[in-house]
Amino acid sequence: MSEINALSNVSVNDMNAQRFEKVNQKTPENLEEVKKLSKEFESIFMEIVLKSMRDSVDKSKFIDGGNGEQIFQSMLDTEYAKNLANQNMTGLSTSIEDHLTKLMGDGGKITEVQKAVGRAQYQKIKDTEER
Repeated sequence: MSEINALSNVSVNDMNAQRFEKVNQKTPENLEEVKKLSKEFESIFMEIVLKSMRDSVDKSKFIDGGNGEQIFQSMLDTEYAKNLANQNMTGLSTSIEDHLTKLMGDGGKITEVQKAVGRAQYQKIKDTEER
């Protein structure tokens, strides 16, 4: 039984890694491409959220789908995530789209100042978590 869980986790992680590589390799040249990429990222994020939510609920031995449910659960979560992303309820894709179009206006380059600000914000968050 644990082999099936391990197999389903590997396949989901492999699929997500392939999606991230696809997103990272593309350079958006127009607004339509940016919109598509932001929706895809939101879909990946929602899939991770759905999987985490599903893993937090204990399964009953009485009404459990068995091996068939475990095998196809990740595919169902992927479809749910795509539908949630297309409904534009979270606003995540809109935020990502705004950020990417802002970067496109600057030629898509992150300046050293922006990198330094990002590092400073990260360090500040890290310091507050350690306290």
